[in-house]
Amino acid sequence: MQGCVALRLPPAREANDLSIAGNLQRFALLAPLLLYAVPNPAERGVDMETFVQNIPAAAADVVVIDDEESIREGCRQALETEGYRAVIAENGLDGLEIVTRAHPRVVLLDLRMPGISGVEVLERLPGIDPRIVPIVITGYGTIDAAVHSMRQGAFDFLTKPFDMDQLVGAVERGMKRWDAAEAARPRVEPDRAAPKPARTESDAIMQGLEAVSAFSAVGARESSLTKTLCELESEAVYHARQLGLVQDKQKAVSVLASDLRMVDRVLEKHEFRKSALIQILLDLQAEKRWLPRHVLMWVSRRLNIPAARIYQVAHFYEAFSLTPQGEHTIQVCLGTACHVRRGPELASSIESVLGIKAGETDPTQRFTLKQVHCLGCCALAPVMKVDDKYYGNPSLDDLKSLFAVSVEKEKNS
Repeated sequence: MQGCVALRLPPAREANDLSIAGNLQRFALLAPLLLYAVPNPAERGVDMETFVQNIPAAAADVVVIDDEESIREGCRQALETEGYRAVIAENGLDGLEIVTRAHPRVVLLDLRMPGISGVEVLERLPGIDPRIVPIVITGYGTIDAAVHSMRQGAFDFLTKPFDMDQLVGAVERGMKRWDAAEAARPRVEPDRAAPKPARTESDAIMQGLEAVSAFSAVGARESSLTKTLCELESEAVYHARQLGLVQDKQKAVSVLASDLRMVDRVLEKHEFRKSALIQILLDLQAEKRWLPRHVLMWVSRRLNIPAARIYQVAHFYEAFSLTPQGEHTIQVCLGTACHVRRGPELASSIESVLGIKAGETDPTQRFTLKQVHCLGCCALAPVMKVDDKYYGNPSLDDLKSLFAVSVEKEKNS
């Protein structure tokens, strides 16, 4: 079925209504879309481009993009049984064109397809309509694929073969997510002037009174404001000490406030969706290289998710770190091949040069040292990896020179 796109007629009101009248009723409901019930536009002398251009706007609730005909048809039939309007496409390019025209709420897509991959489709969907809810359906259900898909914006991740009830349930949740995104779309408001920095104690008092007024306007008590500010102030000091930094309180609070604004930007990017928690944490770690306690507390507060749940996710995935990480990650291999070729001595040399143990970060936040079981290049044993570069059997002088060069580059930059 080349360029297969189909929109099947919905069932008649009664499941057993197969009469001429029943079929006419079904025909009348989708008369404008009759052309799109044809499995292959080429059979009617219509090229794919013309076919897509003539799809009426808002012609589908769901678009299914998959190169397996059985999957496409199975999804379509299951969705139409539930009353959804479904359009199907066999490759990513056709699927994107149809999405642009049909304005679906949910898109089901496979990851591995000829032409552009499902990941590329996933990346392009927000540019067409940020409200679209993508759901990945794939036969390659690895943890890495799931995490990467969620990071790219997938709402759900289903591994083939899946139960059709599971698929319909995911689509129903996706529809609710679309409705919530639509209801939460910001309305255009005039820009508000940014508050002027306080130059005197009186200025600070006035800004404090405005904060109390704003806090009261959302139904909060003044005592709650005071308590929250004190907690954040303590958290700022704790964060500075955790990094081994000696800062005055004003600077520590300023750093914390900057971090919280960064968290808000990431949350806004993901429309404050609780379902996007993993993606949000990945983005926050990309910003900070780790997940500080105050960052997770703010996510908990903003999304109204228990902190215990957030920590559960952060502990489960190895991609997340709850301890400070340096700008450069050094991994030293202690697998069998490296161990018998002086791997432990290499690890000791690195520790002596950097002044830190495995699992630690130096006080300047430049280097984090880790021990791993294999780096996949046993021929270079003993081997270490600095960021994306591998070094086989480096001498002590090599280590000193390498780390000194890294420090010098950072100073110059």
